[in-house]
Amino acid sequence: EREPPPPRPPVLSSFDLAGVAEKLQSAKAQKVIVMVGAGLSTAAGIPDFRTPGTGLYDNLQKYDLPKPEAIFSINYFQERPGAFYELAKEMWPGRYAPTAAHAFIRLLEEKGLLLRCYTQNIDSLEELAGVSKDLVVAAH
Repeated sequence: EREPPPPRPPVLSSFDLAGVAEKLQSAKAQKVIVMVGAGLSTAAGIPDFRTPGTGLYDNLQKYDLPKPEAIFSINYFQERPGAFYELAKEMWPGRYAPTAAHAFIRLLEEKGLLLRCYTQNIDSLEELAGVSKDLVVAAH
């Protein structure tokens, strides 16, 4: 029976901002993939979906939905498209400004390090921050 290979050394010296910064400054990071979600845009004033009290799903009462998720359901949209359009207008790109985190992604691109930015967000703040469209993959 073969012995398992020895464990690989950790890629980062620590799994926090300091560890990431150290790796980027060492020039050993050459292709960075960024994966972002709602948390990236909350600093811009855009609510996430599920935080009690402030999340989007907690603040959809004005649309009189059967359940919060209905706002994104194709069946509900076919019955009452106005609710979705009203929400989309509130979140339309251009109403919010990119955050420092979005600027950091742009900086990664400027330094030639950004391989791809995968986002679950629909706010387009990555592109508003100046990240090239061909590097952003919208994965909702």
